[in-house]
Amino acid sequence: MPLSPFLDVETPITFKDQPGIQSAVFYTYIPLCNLECFQCHNKLSFDGRSGFISYEKLDNKLNQLKLLGVELIIISGGEPTLEKRLEEGLKFIKEKGFPVRIDTNGTVPGKIEELIRNKMVDGFALDVKIPIKNVYSDEEKERFKQILFSNKLENDEKMFWYVENLKKSVEKIKKFAKKKPLPLENYSQLTILRTVRYPLLTEKDIADIKAFAEATGIPHQLNSFYSVEA
Repeated sequence: MPLSPFLDVETPITFKDQPGIQSAVFYTYIPLCNLECFQCHNKLSFDGRSGFISYEKLDNKLNQLKLLGVELIIISGGEPTLEKRLEEGLKFIKEKGFPVRIDTNGTVPGKIEELIRNKMVDGFALDVKIPIKNVYSDEEKERFKQILFSNKLENDEKMFWYVENLKKSVEKIKKFAKKKPLPLENYSQLTILRTVRYPLLTEKDIADIKAFAEATGIPHQLNSFYSVEA
């Protein structure tokens, strides 16, 4: 049977990623990402030896997850919106009766729009990694480029590329969240904004991110930072 676009790795089952919902997490190819986030857990834990799961094995796993009471499939990465065969895999999962949430860094708004238009997704978790503003000080640029690219000397244009694409993605997701019928009765919203409390963010940065998120009307989840360095 052909291979799916998801890695053949352990599938975490969690109530934390989508609060109140028992969810299972699948991963697209983890090195396939257009950011180099500060101490990225997924990249640093990926050993490079994992291949892609076949559709036959994926079918068996989804059947098992249903028996275990899993209600939602979360697609993480890597950056899932860069995976060329993503919709093929999502269609397979949805045909098994699962709603799907995509975890994304928001840098590919065109793909987000396509997923919404083709009804391939039931929710998004979009990461707002830094304050979203029009003007940044030199000190802020250094810290925020370290968060996004693990390199404070990265070109400023790349940081503004992230900011502009994220704003476009937020607008698309905001409209989607208002119109999307809820696939699960016991939770009001499968679309959220998320922020990791990176040590490079100040309390003012966090407050600015919260204000940005509040203005969108989308629920915002602030997650703790856990160092992966020894």
